[in-house]
Amino acid sequence: MSEKLEAYKKAEAPLPEQYDAWQVFGAGLENVGRDGKPVTVPLREPKDNEILLRVDALGLCLSDIKIINQGENHPRLKGRDLKNDPTVLGHECSATVVKVGKQWQDKFKPGQRFIVQADIYVDGETMAFGYRIPGGLAEYTYLDERALDGDEGCYLLPVQEDTGYSQSALSEPWACVEMSYNLDDRLEPSGGPMLIVTDSPDQWKSTYPDATIAPREAAKFPEGEFKDIVVTEPTPQLVQPLADKCMPKGANMYLVGAPAEMGSVSLDIGRIHYDNLRFYGGGNDLLELNKANGRSDLMPQGTALFIGAGGPMGQMHVQRAIEIPCGARLVVVTDLDRSRLDHIEHRFGDLAKHKGVELVTFAPEQFESQDAMNEKIKSLSPNGYNDVCVLAPVPALVIQAMDFAADNALVNVFAGIPIGNPANLQLGDLCRGIKVIGSSGSRISDLRKILEMAESGELNTDLSVAAIGGLNVARDGLEGVKTGQFPGKTVIYTQIPDLPLMGLDEIPEKLPQLADKLGPGGSWTQEAEKALLEMYL
Repeated sequence: MSEKLEAYKKAEAPLPEQYDAWQVFGAGLENVGRDGKPVTVPLREPKDNEILLRVDALGLCLSDIKIINQGENHPRLKGRDLKNDPTVLGHECSATVVKVGKQWQDKFKPGQRFIVQADIYVDGETMAFGYRIPGGLAEYTYLDERALDGDEGCYLLPVQEDTGYSQSALSEPWACVEMSYNLDDRLEPSGGPMLIVTDSPDQWKSTYPDATIAPREAAKFPEGEFKDIVVTEPTPQLVQPLADKCMPKGANMYLVGAPAEMGSVSLDIGRIHYDNLRFYGGGNDLLELNKANGRSDLMPQGTALFIGAGGPMGQMHVQRAIEIPCGARLVVVTDLDRSRLDHIEHRFGDLAKHKGVELVTFAPEQFESQDAMNEKIKSLSPNGYNDVCVLAPVPALVIQAMDFAADNALVNVFAGIPIGNPANLQLGDLCRGIKVIGSSGSRISDLRKILEMAESGELNTDLSVAAIGGLNVARDGLEGVKTGQFPGKTVIYTQIPDLPLMGLDEIPEKLPQLADKLGPGGSWTQEAEKALLEMYL
């Protein structure tokens, strides 16, 4: 390591009197910064309860666009007067401590490197970094006891000295992917309000004496909402109204036995993702349902289908399915944009061959009709796919996913479909054990796991990088995220303000000194990052 990089890592250089930050003053890209530029603010001493961090690398995220679109109407910013109390975007952050307030001097010191867990909670209330707490789209940022001593303790995770800045920053979006395969789904009644809808009440009374038992007639359902609802011999006419009786946040409906009548059920897909509503089928009693729905990760050596997976997060799902030791043997990827699928084949093709995974990609333009494409997809896994992941927020794609799914499959609705968006799912699909799941955000345990995987070499997070740029072009980078300009993540190096925004494919022309530092398929590497920092710091 050169003396320049060594000094940078130690963070011993004198600090400037001011720094630049992309503050958000309201909805719309025109309210990010002032006159298209970041805002210059004084770099003050950290208060006794704060630490000051230098932001080294930051990944741009579609969630940032949601803040830009909604402003103070964003659920995590409601009630905040952004015009007079702006926040700063950016939660995929790698940072270095440069100064420490008196309260924390026994815990932190300059030169320590961390990544930030974005979902911060204090007394059960969200204080997310990049939302309520100003984020990392700036040269520097301050953190106080909310992040340093919140509900789960410290929301900073230490980073090893030889770990790349981009590599660690992208652990945050990867943690969201990881969480979606590690959900703590409740598989049996928990003791809350319970409703059992059956024409055989004696079979249930002794086991659940406190449950409300009702006959299988919709007109006789009791009032109120329930944490657990059991339906024997379900029909669409029973399941439809009972779904509306499921309590918010973590309710289960158990579909016991084969359907007495087939048909579709209109279910709120947004509640599955954001309310953790679950429908469990695949057995003749609750024990069988528990066993049928116990899996939460990919089926080892199974078949996996990723629908609408051409974007940055979709590519992470695909890479994970290929790269993890217990991943799929067949990975099929669809997207409307053939060029994005070409990028996936170019970026992950060699990795798939090395892992013995068959990687296949399809776009509608390759077929005469959507039906022809669907038939081709089905032909590759005639008994259905063990795992189907939906990466575009379209309820109709969830219906399609159920049709592709095998018995006892997992359908992961990763895309955030808002609550209030129903889809007509076939009751027979739910009763054959297809488990529909969804999640939003990540836990610090997920972030810790991803960072460990990245630092051990088990996962290459840098394969997600598609573009780089400096702080001054971050607004252009956000516009690129909104329009899908790049087929992967954009990483902003905040300490190189004037670095132009460029795709990795432009590096050989624009930064030829870095060309031989790129990895297979022109991928980003720690060596390329080091060379970049050597050039510009």
